[in-house]
Amino acid sequence: MDFGKEVRRRREALGLTLEQLAERARLTPNYIGGIEAGRRDPSLSSVLALAKGLGVPPGELVGGIHDLEPAAIEAARLFQGASEDVQDAVLRLLRAVTRGRRRSG
Repeated sequence: MDFGKEVRRRREALGLTLEQLAERARLTPNYIGGIEAGRRDPSLSSVLALAKGLGVPPGELVGGIHDLEPAAIEAARLFQGASEDVQDAVLRLLRAVTRGRRRSG
């Protein structure tokens, strides 16, 4: 996985500009732009700062979830913040929908 592309993908999925992410991560927009473009290799402290700015565990940026659409990332973030009861209900619903799709397909 390309680290810079993953940072850009997640930033755009959150609807953040380079400037907004830079403020959250306490880095410069130019530096983040260089990382996203593949012109710079971030230090460990920059990886940690970007992860914090994006609100994700650092591991997701360096080897995280592949091929998720922005809506799936948003759904995961919302799910993670929901109560346990809501999470259980959502999982039951998704499992039921998935089972129904397999039977009819």
